[in-house]
Amino acid sequence: MANVKQYNQIMNQMRDGEFSSVYLLYGEEPYYIDKISKFIETHAIEEHERDFNLNIFYGRDLNKDNLLETLRRFPMMAQRQVVIIREAQDYSGKWSDLETYFQNPVASTLFVVDFKYKKVDARLKWVKAVQKNGIAFESSKHYDSDLPDVITQFARIIKYRINPAASFLMAEYLGNDLEKIEMELEKLTISVPLSKEITQDDVRQHIGMSREFSAFDYVDALADKDSFRSFQIAYFLGKNEKNNPMVLVLSAVFNHFSRLMMYHGLKQKDMSSVQSLPGVRSPFVARKVMRHGQNFTPLKTAQIIRSLREFDARAKGVESATARPLDLLKELTYTILN
Repeated sequence: MANVKQYNQIMNQMRDGEFSSVYLLYGEEPYYIDKISKFIETHAIEEHERDFNLNIFYGRDLNKDNLLETLRRFPMMAQRQVVIIREAQDYSGKWSDLETYFQNPVASTLFVVDFKYKKVDARLKWVKAVQKNGIAFESSKHYDSDLPDVITQFARIIKYRINPAASFLMAEYLGNDLEKIEMELEKLTISVPLSKEITQDDVRQHIGMSREFSAFDYVDALADKDSFRSFQIAYFLGKNEKNNPMVLVLSAVFNHFSRLMMYHGLKQKDMSSVQSLPGVRSPFVARKVMRHGQNFTPLKTAQIIRSLREFDARAKGVESATARPLDLLKELTYTILN
């Protein structure tokens, strides 16, 4: 959640009229990049100044010489000019060619680079130059477990209160779509008075289920022993078998419970030992394996793995007519949770 904290710091500084000469906005989550870039576009210069002092380029069409010429010219009848590169990830040239500019940016130019869906290497000299003379902001995706807290923060920004259960339900309904979350919170403000806390009933009444679940969501729900969510996701996956083939769903479940079986076989169940397991590298995944390992005994884990082999055979029509994916998933969910 570090990017939310930095995002709020950047937005508060800009609302106070404090702008940096250079903004490098990059990462897999476009929401924060778009919000910062749009705020600069609409607030860094007055509306009547934009005809001559707002310059927007696109990465795929970017010409380095034209860009540098624009960056170094003086604003016309204004305090500053704004130069924005959208879809900068599509630029085919070398960003290192702009290193000299990043080392000494023009004070009267506000330069924004929107580098979406990709990370940049913070060790590169041109990135270090941005960090020294401007702002480099990584907009990373949130884990699903972070979303209720993110929703609470979003509500706080618009001066509303939302109880934890309602935040969790919104996260379940909407998934990791921050723009959708923002829009639905704004919709709730029409129906819920500012003096009232947003509740689960408000979310159920005014927000419908719109998220798409994946096999990995199903695995997490099963391993957390969350019965309601497990059956909810099983129903979604079974009804959308074309986008969620049974072979992939069963493979994801099998892989996770195989890791739990290896976890049970460890002599030392500390973080270092768990991270040494195949497919477990990050601390986030290791903590998940350790938590889920407490929910299933070694015997139950072995029984689940054996059952998964049987369900895989049935899904392929071995020794029986091929069962419907929805029916298989409902039965599998019951088998694992009981």
